[in-house]
Amino acid sequence: MPGNKNVLISGAGVAGPILGWWLHHYGFHPVIVERADELRTGGQPIDLWGSAVDVVERMGLLPEIEAARTRNDCSIIIAPGHDPFEADVGKLLVELGGRHVEILRGKLVSIVHAASQGGVEYIFGDTITRLEERSDGVVVTFEKHGQRDFDLVIGADGQHSNVRHLAFGEEAHLSRYMGGYVCGYTTPDFLGVENTLHQYVAVGKTVATAPIRQTGDLAVIFAFRCPEPLGIGHDDVEGQKRLLREHFEADGWEVPRLLEFLDDARDFYFYPISQIHMESWVKDRIALVGDAGYSPAPAVGGGSSLAVSSAYVLAGELAEAMDDPARGLQDYQSALDGVVRASRQIAPAGISSLLPSSEFAISLRFLLGPLLLATPSAIRRIIPVVPRKAVKGLHAIAEIPIGDYEPGSGADASRR
Repeated sequence: MPGNKNVLISGAGVAGPILGWWLHHYGFHPVIVERADELRTGGQPIDLWGSAVDVVERMGLLPEIEAARTRNDCSIIIAPGHDPFEADVGKLLVELGGRHVEILRGKLVSIVHAASQGGVEYIFGDTITRLEERSDGVVVTFEKHGQRDFDLVIGADGQHSNVRHLAFGEEAHLSRYMGGYVCGYTTPDFLGVENTLHQYVAVGKTVATAPIRQTGDLAVIFAFRCPEPLGIGHDDVEGQKRLLREHFEADGWEVPRLLEFLDDARDFYFYPISQIHMESWVKDRIALVGDAGYSPAPAVGGGSSLAVSSAYVLAGELAEAMDDPARGLQDYQSALDGVVRASRQIAPAGISSLLPSSEFAISLRFLLGPLLLATPSAIRRIIPVVPRKAVKGLHAIAEIPIGDYEPGSGADASRR
């Protein structure tokens, strides 16, 4: 049993429960605190690539995750003034290669939460208000549950991380705005087209819909360019909805009908497309994992896979370091440093593809897209549909080494 075994994890999203499962597997006592009163099971489709698929397979969860995959294998792209064209999603993603599963974020969270409950203590409806680091641990003050001592504290609490704020400083000093926003919610599936994504594209904006076969709903994602941050608080939901309407109310296709469901949406989210840039995401006995410390940025791809794989790496490094948590955290940082830097290339390249800057760019997509998709896969790897820099970053995430960690071995990242 590790000497530094009591670990507090803030956040019950994707990274937190994955980390908790693996820490328990290695003999730690993980506790997860979540601000929400219950598990957040909303959200949009997310992708697991390569190493992330390996991680959930090692947890014994891959059959259940594959059974719950979205099965949205066709995409229809629509733009004003152009004939729609249909694409095989597999062909769009061929240059990324490797194993891949698309699943609803909430479904993945539910599966991992259920698997972790036997070995992870969950505290819902509470949050951390103070962290006091000591030589032998961290004294944590909760908003509702008083104080508790922990050996380590891990922030897995997303883009607006509370742990990062308390331990590393203001978000404004660490966040890099990439030039756009993404938002979304679910609606009834009035389109009624099974297993088919729809993407509406206009200059500087896009709307994507994905049917949710398990519920009969439609996941809707809006994204738009914006040269400067809008200055709206991340908890100002009514203001966010107003801005969404202003940006899309004049658009065609089914956009007006999608906006009719906005007021009643209970799973609405609104995020700047931004990255957290930190030279180090570990500090003594506190560390960050997933979006809290690094992410390619919302909507551009790779973030969920990076969260899953990095949680596995963090648990493994702590297990190997055993009674030397500082070394375990530093080995975790070293193991992921190159991947995190490569992942920062995804957003700038991805935004140019996701949010075309001109009518010419849209016309070029509709001219060349069908031609590229009709070529053999070997050619598409040479002339990728996804920008090369984005592909490079996504490959780095998909190829994170998933080693066999040996508790107490003391092996560092450079020797595996």
